[in-house]
Amino acid sequence: MAFYRKYTYKSTLTPEEREARAEARFQKKFAQDEARRAKSAFNYPTAGGHYVPTERQFKATAIMLWNQTVIEDPLVFMSAQTVNLGFLTSIKVHHDHIHRVNEFIRNNPSLDL
Repeated sequence: MAFYRKYTYKSTLTPEEREARAEARFQKKFAQDEARRAKSAFNYPTAGGHYVPTERQFKATAIMLWNQTVIEDPLVFMSAQTVNLGFLTSIKVHHDHIHRVNEFIRNNPSLDL
């Protein structure tokens, strides 16, 4: 049977040095991510695609626009208008707008849509 010693590790760094090292690691990782994104051919503004809204999403936007007290963020209000118009005219809408309406639907399960 082998004999094992228990060693305990005690850091010799001060809290300020530990924080400085952590900040340096974060800055290095951030710089690497930025360099990777710069070389990427991925088009971030068009990511996710465009879709024609469904009737369920249209009904949700009608409720959102009728009861404006539900909408606190102007961006969500604009998304509701965009999805509403997209359904009425059968025009494709960016998925971010549709996502905001879907979040409203998920957060209000009592709606009968």
